[in-house]
Amino acid sequence: MEKRLSRVKIVLCYCCVTGGPKTADLAARFVSTYHAWPPLVDHDTLIVSNGGPLPNEIATLFAPLKPQFWPRPNDPAWDIGAYLDAAKGPAKNYDMMLCFGESVHFHRAGWLARFVEAWAAAGPGMYGAFASNYPLGHLNTTAFVCSPGLLRWWEMRPRNKKERYAWEHGEHAFWRLARAKGFPVRMVTWDGSWALSAWRTPENILWKGNQKNCLVWANHTDRYFEAPERTKRLWEARANQPFR
Repeated sequence: MEKRLSRVKIVLCYCCVTGGPKTADLAARFVSTYHAWPPLVDHDTLIVSNGGPLPNEIATLFAPLKPQFWPRPNDPAWDIGAYLDAAKGPAKNYDMMLCFGESVHFHRAGWLARFVEAWAAAGPGMYGAFASNYPLGHLNTTAFVCSPGLLRWWEMRPRNKKERYAWEHGEHAFWRLARAKGFPVRMVTWDGSWALSAWRTPENILWKGNQKNCLVWANHTDRYFEAPERTKRLWEARANQPFR
């Protein structure tokens, strides 16, 4: 597939944890799968290291991506704090910001091209690679796309673990704010761009089937791959429960 170019100014914001027990392995997987299955759209790369500068042996892994490195404290908002701060700092002048946690990895080329296609069709908003109705309906924030400006509108910063997860799937979650402001909020897969009412409709999405319809994989998909069949059925039933 030929490389596609985008008129949208894009930054890929990859958040990793300095000193994390799995950071080196996850970073190596991120970079190796990025090259095996490229995005097919031009973008800049921002490596956000929560907890300070990365050790040289880990920073070197990212060298082929020619990134900007941005070390910061690992505050109680974790990855969400990184995205909120980056949207006010090194990512502020971009149109589109990909927010990827350190467990994200790739299995098919063109994952960014699909996000761009969905964005071009429906307009700036929030687009996620995963959606679930458990515990409440939400787009998973391990891998999502929005504008830095939309992130800057969020006035309440998570102050602890509970509030970080509420930011993702609580009654006043970020995606609900975006939707209330009139922005499109969609799950994007290889075979479509799905509005709220159809988030759990496609086959082979998060915790359903072989998960190959997900644009990227991450810790949530990995755990499902490794789980026994009984656990898989339980997780799928939870994710497919009626939307709340």
